[in-house]
Amino acid sequence: MAVEVGSGPPVETIRVSQPYAGLAVTPSPATPFRTKARAPRKVTITMHVTECGKVPENAGLPFLDVTLRNTRAMQAQSFILGPRYAAALSEALRAVCGTTFR
Repeated sequence: MAVEVGSGPPVETIRVSQPYAGLAVTPSPATPFRTKARAPRKVTITMHVTECGKVPENAGLPFLDVTLRNTRAMQAQSFILGPRYAAALSEALRAVCGTTFR
């Protein structure tokens, strides 16, 4: 994923999370990190299975929750990552968890 600021003051990404119990996300660079205007920042998201019994067998429409802040405001946004990501995540969860889904 990439964080990009079109104009204005730098934006700080203070949190990246996802809604599924049994999964945790780790962004790289670690939060909080700043992004300046017109200087896109590549962010690598790594998913960690913490408990197979709490992950969905079919990820459906997985999304990431991202909390951003600049000098004027703080905003929480949700990003749906699309069907290719959903299929890849579901396949990875099946590979890691086998038949131990909820």
